[in-house]
Amino acid sequence: MTLHALLLAAGLGTRLRPLTDHLPKPLVPLFDRPLAAYALAELKRAGVTHVVANTHHLAATVDPALRPWAERLGLTFDTRFEPQLLGTGGALRNVLDAMTDPFIVYNGDVLATPDLAGALALHRASDAELTMVLREDPRAARLGAIEVNARGEVLRILGEGETPREPVKSCLFTGIYVVSKRLSGLLPAEGCVVRHTVRRLLSSGRRVAGFVDPGLWHDLGTHAAYAEVHRAALDGALAPLRGYAAENALAAGVTAPAGVSLSGCVLGAGVRVEGAGALRGVIAWPGVTVRAPLENAIVGPFGVVLGEKMVERA
Repeated sequence: MTLHALLLAAGLGTRLRPLTDHLPKPLVPLFDRPLAAYALAELKRAGVTHVVANTHHLAATVDPALRPWAERLGLTFDTRFEPQLLGTGGALRNVLDAMTDPFIVYNGDVLATPDLAGALALHRASDAELTMVLREDPRAARLGAIEVNARGEVLRILGEGETPREPVKSCLFTGIYVVSKRLSGLLPAEGCVVRHTVRRLLSSGRRVAGFVDPGLWHDLGTHAAYAEVHRAALDGALAPLRGYAAENALAAGVTAPAGVSLSGCVLGAGVRVEGAGALRGVIAWPGVTVRAPLENAIVGPFGVVLGEKMVERA
């Protein structure tokens, strides 16, 4: 069965500036590839054959960065430009003509290992119009809870809806979901699919499913979160990145000169190391020069972003 996906790649990535002044957040490098390349691999694993990425911020960079990764996986790849940001609901509406029924929507700026086959199975079995991939989180009540029962039915979102008369799990939305095209009439031209469409579905008694997924999920939306994922991968703690477990991850040909020691560093292709002393917890984008000593920093064409707590290694 043919299956398509929308990769959300249009956002401004404001919390990650100045990194996102140079690349859209789905393209920021995570080890040897763009962040969204990991999403493409998950979509391929779920049986997706064609991916459309919506674009807006630095739109011209998305296709050349992601098409080669899609083609390596055997996926066909297109982009759909948004002259103005449409929000998630508008983005869905804007690509319906290119999608299968159902299709997957995947946030391009998260690192996750969702059970998409399980989410698709629940979507079909429940005849839902939209199935949200959720994760249990103790912060859900504070950050915006999605309440789902044991049958996978979403009962309340963001505190709205009738108080459940049965046990529920209080979850957060992962930004990944399965969509049926029959909800097209409820999609806004602009706006958030959760706050607009899901609310209307629930208020009208239509089916919204919630698939509670225990898999890995990281939002790389801040400097600290971006650095922490690199640190955890070097420690061997992240399943999709276990191949990078090492004291340091250096691209081919990148070396440290005599007098420079490395600890917990990720140095991309073409990085030049200069100076003397320790480089500790440094993430360097391809092609930049890094001068020792330097600790807990992200280095790129934007300069050096420092953060005392960005990387904490024992």
